[in-house]
Amino acid sequence: MAIPVSNVLSHWTKAFPFCAMSANQFYSDVEAIIKEHQMPDVKVEKVKNKEGGMFSSSREYLRIKRGDLVFDVCAAPFGKDFFISWWLYETEGFSKQLLKLTSVGSYLVERSAKQTFFQADEESMFLTCTHECILEAIQRMVESKGLRGLTDIEKTYSKGGL
Repeated sequence: MAIPVSNVLSHWTKAFPFCAMSANQFYSDVEAIIKEHQMPDVKVEKVKNKEGGMFSSSREYLRIKRGDLVFDVCAAPFGKDFFISWWLYETEGFSKQLLKLTSVGSYLVERSAKQTFFQADEESMFLTCTHECILEAIQRMVESKGLRGLTDIEKTYSKGGL
């Protein structure tokens, strides 16, 4: 399933040159750290996303979901390098998709799209806490390999869509 760029809320990526790492170990570490943080209503699972069209190969991602907000985390080799990235995007729930089919429903969906401060704070807390869990897993990984940790600039993610 291709995610429309307009649904992307934030993105982050980091390459580790000439470094062999295990994507499965990284995913397991992230999942364990998320469980330690006990974030409410968060579900974690591995999913396969297509690399291109319908007949292309698939790549395994770690999906971290809370309500309509989804992190898809990718850890994979790239030549002799290794990279980690995440995409935070918003899905439309089934009820919103049904409501959009009528003019009254479209109006209600538009009105419900406005967030309260609390809802915006919850979204921000989910983004920040999940990003920190991923950074913690990276820190464990680089320490085990004897590599330097990430700088503050390398930890920064883009805010807003692309």
